[in-house]
Amino acid sequence: MKKALLSLILVFALVVSLVACGGAKFDESKGEIVIGLECDYAPFNWTETTATNTNVPIYGQSGLYAEGYDIQMARKIAADLGYTLVVKKIAWEGLIPALESGDIDAIIAGMSPTEERKESIDFTEPYYASEHVVIVKADGPFANASRFTDFRGANIVGQKGTVFADLADQLAEAAGTTAMTPLATVPLIVSGILLGDTDVTVVEKPVALGVCTNNPELKWIKLTDAFEVDPTDVIVSIGVRKVDNNLETKINQALAKITSQERENLMAQAVENSPQE
Repeated sequence: MKKALLSLILVFALVVSLVACGGAKFDESKGEIVIGLECDYAPFNWTETTATNTNVPIYGQSGLYAEGYDIQMARKIAADLGYTLVVKKIAWEGLIPALESGDIDAIIAGMSPTEERKESIDFTEPYYASEHVVIVKADGPFANASRFTDFRGANIVGQKGTVFADLADQLAEAAGTTAMTPLATVPLIVSGILLGDTDVTVVEKPVALGVCTNNPELKWIKLTDAFEVDPTDVIVSIGVRKVDNNLETKINQALAKITSQERENLMAQAVENSPQE
């Protein structure tokens, strides 16, 4: 009886250990790759309500489709690997837990491979590189800002759980103020700027291009002062489980076939087609 109980305890401990270490592993026999993303971070990804030749149905959400740069890259990768692409819409803060639990196989969501995230998951080679800019009202008090100190007295906000919350703090400190509580999504932040509740946010340039194209009341500015960022904060990569080295290798091989010009063209199309905020 004691031996049986001990065996049961050992088995339970092994199961817990596998789960804690990302024991879920990519199953090639499924013939599909399941990716997770917000579907709310244009031009990288967004949600549509009409099927097209380029968007992908969102799993479990009838009548909703995912589109954007991330989706087009995912389609190319899935086609190259011979897998059916499945897209799940997951809140930003839930993406890594969903990957670790095996609910998804990869994160393709404009995510930077920071050292903190690398403690939990692995990342592929970058699939896009960008730069950081700010968004303000085109006719507002900060429309002509060029340096950090020009934002003295501004209401500054970044996106929660991203490097942009840190950059908002960095901008606020240089301006002699305190950043506002980060918000969950870029659309919420943009709405705040349009309503006058917020003055400025920090985003990636492609995001700024899409936002300002669809909202002529806003403008983006490349400041002369440089943000202090880790090199990983200006690139985005695909997140995979630490146990899925083979999948990571395959994705890297697929990415290597997509030229830099193709990537720029896909981003330009995404910016042009991104929805109104």
